[in-house]
Amino acid sequence: MAQEPTDRLVGSTIDGRYQIESRIARGGMAKVYLATDLRLERKVAVKVMHDHLVDDSDYAAKFIREARHTARLAHPNIVSVFDQGHEGDILFLVMEYLPGITLRELLNDYGSLTVEQALDITTAVLQALVVAHREGILHRDVKPENVMLVNDGRIKVGDFGLARPVTSATETGKSLLGTVAYIAPELLTRGQADNRSDLYSVGVMLYEMLAGKQPFTGDSPMQIAMQHAKKQMPLASLTNPFVGQAVDDVIQWSTAKDPNDRPKDARAFLDALRKASVRRVSDATHVPADAPDDDDDIALTPTTVIDEDDATAIIEASMTDIDDSVTTPITAVVTEPKPKAKRTMPQMPQMPQLPTIKIPRISLPAKKGRPAAVADENGVLPTPRRSRGGALILALVVAVAAVGGGAGWWFNIGPGSMAHVIDVRGMAAADATTALTNADLVVVEPTIEQYDDEVVKGAVIGLDPDISGDVKKGTKVHLIVSKGPQPVDLPVYENITAEAFSAQLAGLKIAVTKTDDQFSSDVAEGLVINVLSENGTVVPAGTTLYHGDSVVIERSLGPVPVVTGKTAAEATTDLQNAGLVVVVSDTREFNDTVPDGKVSSLTVNPGVVRPGDTVTIVLSKGPELVEVPSVLGLTIKKANDALVAAGFKVIIITDIPREFWGDSFAKAKRTNPAAGTKVAKGTTVKIYGIF
Repeated sequence: MAQEPTDRLVGSTIDGRYQIESRIARGGMAKVYLATDLRLERKVAVKVMHDHLVDDSDYAAKFIREARHTARLAHPNIVSVFDQGHEGDILFLVMEYLPGITLRELLNDYGSLTVEQALDITTAVLQALVVAHREGILHRDVKPENVMLVNDGRIKVGDFGLARPVTSATETGKSLLGTVAYIAPELLTRGQADNRSDLYSVGVMLYEMLAGKQPFTGDSPMQIAMQHAKKQMPLASLTNPFVGQAVDDVIQWSTAKDPNDRPKDARAFLDALRKASVRRVSDATHVPADAPDDDDDIALTPTTVIDEDDATAIIEASMTDIDDSVTTPITAVVTEPKPKAKRTMPQMPQMPQLPTIKIPRISLPAKKGRPAAVADENGVLPTPRRSRGGALILALVVAVAAVGGGAGWWFNIGPGSMAHVIDVRGMAAADATTALTNADLVVVEPTIEQYDDEVVKGAVIGLDPDISGDVKKGTKVHLIVSKGPQPVDLPVYENITAEAFSAQLAGLKIAVTKTDDQFSSDVAEGLVINVLSENGTVVPAGTTLYHGDSVVIERSLGPVPVVTGKTAAEATTDLQNAGLVVVVSDTREFNDTVPDGKVSSLTVNPGVVRPGDTVTIVLSKGPELVEVPSVLGLTIKKANDALVAAGFKVIIITDIPREFWGDSFAKAKRTNPAAGTKVAKGTTVKIYGIF
């Protein structure tokens, strides 16, 4: 296999910023490279137009149009465009780099997808088209090759390179844009497209994901195209029995031959697809004949019935709103013999055991007529005759009883029964549990989770109930643990002033660290152009942020002032008032419409233009004067061709029929203006023809 020649761009740096690392793709108009943005230190994809197309004004305009249109499409399901420029013979576009595979590669590997996978991918594509169509942009090339499945699970639609504003002409002329396998019939029959043409392509792509093949095939593109124009779309369920009629109906609707019979827009298609998904699940669910109605009240708590005359325990459970196709009632039978249940009184809480007090052995001295009395090992003296010694013993017994009663009071209702609540705020949940347990409190489940903008995720916010000081030992508490800052979705920032949007963000506790003013020909003055993260990445509306996050707002100053046709002094004043630095070029240029000495054009740096940037005024030399060439003696056709090539418009005045203008007898007699006259380029020249 022949080795591919070394790519001259690999290893180079474009625009002093994008260092090309490797080529990752090649298309009909451009090549795509993996590069590093040296300014923002991030990986990007750089799309470079093929060398032989750079000088073609039509292709170059289409390339630049792709950049401007796609840059307006800020959505999680659309590949973001960051920059566009022209350096020497390199016309390039900078996009976000998305490591992953295309839907085409996935289909090549697996053939068909599950219904759930196909619906998820189609939903993402339609969400992208909702935004694009709202901006007046058609994709015109929806196909698996342009659907990106990113490694992190995101689904992105890219390559709006064939897109055009809906308000502009959509005639295709001799060439049909897009891929013929997904082409809408109206492009073949009328050569025109609208947003419903994109929906047709989505329907074909959905069929292919489910059936594992394209609906129409043939030996040539023309055979396939004619099938799209004339044949009915086949049913995906004939190939994949899991599809179901609901999804089949949506595919048939979206691929109707007449655009008026399709969904009116991508939103209607998306809504129908979601309903079909629900209907498909509902149709696949088997409901027994004796199943209760949806409105019946059925206990959600499993119940246990014990037959006291039998040794079998029967456990029954019933649930409402559970899919019978995935839920089977279970009857568990315990076959081990069990004794009959006996009714017993509930046990009373056990009182705390009093401390044991050892009573000292007591002896009484012998008296006259009485032997000495000695207490037994339990401290009990033999019963004596009533005497003063008896009173002493009674007093001792009373004292011992008082000590035992005091201990019981201490540990049951006195200070010994209390626990001191320690402050566990800010601790990890495990550490707080240990600390509270050691303090004779009981930490019970469930742990309560709450968002908190101050306490880090996983740390304890407090207790439930909120207790402090001394409480009864064994008191039960729940931990309240932080889930971190509150998440919020970034609001839509289309057609809103930067001040109003900043106020919205403040209400969501999102800080605006900087407002970047820049000129824009697409966004009106004062409105938000884009929202950026602190590292410079565009943050689309709907992105999840958190209380305490910060962003940068790009605010439009409107377009750079138009100064064409003004004097250099007038133009300089206008541009300086807009905050720009003005340089007047020493070089002048021809201009067919601007008089000599007036401003012909304004040169600005490629990319973003901000106050303080330098712009260059180029003055006009007036129309370029061109000498009318001599065509005397040439045939009328050759005379016409020579004048057109010299930059003139031509009118032919002759009685000779047009089909004979190339014959030798049909001669150009003279021209007006005459040969040798210098006139402005584009001037109309008349040719007078004779036999």
